[in-house]
Amino acid sequence: MIANPIDPVHFIPTRVLHLFTLSLFAATAVFADDECPPRYSYCGYSGPAQWPNLPIEKNECGGEKQSPINLVTQTRTPGDAIRVDYVAGDAIIRNTGHDILVTPTGDAGKITIGGKVYKLLQFHFHIPSEHHIHGAGASGEMHVVHQLEGGTDYAVIGVLLTSGTTYPALAPVFANLPAKACTKSGPIRIDFAKLLPKELSGYYTYAGSLTTPPCTQSVTWYVLEARRTILGQELAKLRALGENARPIQRNPMPLPATYVLPK
Repeated sequence: MIANPIDPVHFIPTRVLHLFTLSLFAATAVFADDECPPRYSYCGYSGPAQWPNLPIEKNECGGEKQSPINLVTQTRTPGDAIRVDYVAGDAIIRNTGHDILVTPTGDAGKITIGGKVYKLLQFHFHIPSEHHIHGAGASGEMHVVHQLEGGTDYAVIGVLLTSGTTYPALAPVFANLPAKACTKSGPIRIDFAKLLPKELSGYYTYAGSLTTPPCTQSVTWYVLEARRTILGQELAKLRALGENARPIQRNPMPLPATYVLPK
């Protein structure tokens, strides 16, 4: 992705930029879920600094619980293991114009934590990683998104990715990666059951938001301490689509994160 050669923060007064942004998006009050590419971006006039001004329904990008954050190493706290019950199935792999989105065509399973059940909705990638651990990021990050059964809250598992050996469950994704924006592949068979271990231990958890507009603030994050590896050429494929990481958020009050090591 080529950055905008004009930095709006330095060359355009904030008030003028705000008015420009509103007029730019005035034609559409609500972004369609399948709109491609989305009308936000990662640089220029619709970049992350302007997301709070986007005229979208229930825009919470200017809220006080925004993700991602820097996760600071803490004393290990006993807590619940995350039980993973995914099943193999077909999925659609879509290039949204900002990321690669993998969506099951049917029921792909669930996770259970603290007695709550969350259904698997999708997973996608960010280059480089959005979360940092003790100030250090990673080459990439996979977000596995779930929704509470019978509710609207989300649980997102963050997996930091580095270059190394293959990640077998993701092999079908990279073998069928749609390189052009607004195109898709599939249905492709994916063994979701091998996407994550059956029980997850050693994770950071906190209450935050989605990291793309509308930045909904009903997300519990579970960022795994252990990094996973994918092939270098797979990282290169994602990097070739453009960087899509929201910067670390400076919330008015730091979001308390807990490092959990289940019993």
